[in-house]
Amino acid sequence: MSANDPSARIEWRFVADAAQLQEAVATLGGCAVVGLDTETYWDVGAGRNRVSLVQVAPPTGPVLVADVLDAGVEPLRPLLESPEVKMVAHNARFDEAVLREAGVRAGGLIDTLRMSRMALTLGSHSLAALSEHLFGLPLDKRFQKSNWRRRPLTRAQIEYAALDARVALMVYEELRRLLAGQGRLESALLASEIVSSESAGPRRARQKRAAPVPEIVLTPEEKRVVACLKKWRLERANAGRVPAYMICPDRTLEHLARARPATLEALAAIYGLGESKIKNFGEELLQALSDASG
Repeated sequence: MSANDPSARIEWRFVADAAQLQEAVATLGGCAVVGLDTETYWDVGAGRNRVSLVQVAPPTGPVLVADVLDAGVEPLRPLLESPEVKMVAHNARFDEAVLREAGVRAGGLIDTLRMSRMALTLGSHSLAALSEHLFGLPLDKRFQKSNWRRRPLTRAQIEYAALDARVALMVYEELRRLLAGQGRLESALLASEIVSSESAGPRRARQKRAAPVPEIVLTPEEKRVVACLKKWRLERANAGRVPAYMICPDRTLEHLARARPATLEALAAIYGLGESKIKNFGEELLQALSDASG
């Protein structure tokens, strides 16, 4: 598929065998940049999300859809941890977190969500909204909440997973073009880099010496969503007889309004939401966010 032909069927390769996955990954080592996405499921017993699929979209050729439940994540490590390959993902902090939970430190992630907020003024910066705005390509998000733990996966699930990785790469290239035209590409890329906690110290030191990063401001629509979430937070706090800030800080509500997570798994990538809070009121929070976004 392409931005010029959104109706074209996406090419993908589903790999569930470790040896075959290792061979497939080796062919991607020469790519300077790839699109990345993950599909996860919520492990109720452990109280955390687990990665099910890792999708890698090279600039040309089929999207690699890796079944890490069967093949494991180890064959992907050379690519995901390579300092030579930039990986672009939408709301990349979530992907970094689930990969870190799986034992992989993805060190070259660029967040297209952050890039979008610097390049465009939109009511929503979701991947679906960006795809529609930039390419006139609507994304069917029905499979976002499907069961990614069940095997075998359906063809529709695999195509959905592959498409998100391909669109993330398309969005990245278009945002690069827009930001370059605005003279803000370098600072935007710096602000959009996702650094794992293991290497955050040196990265923060470099940021202090870098050019100032433009402030990201909430859109009017996002401000409205935050106001609605504050009402929910106050009701929750009153019911529990605790201060509102103990439910979650304003920064969490702002992150929710920007990222618009739709699943318990996605909440794990939101600032200030740990396992206990997601377990205690994650479903309630998702409903409040859905009501506020309606």
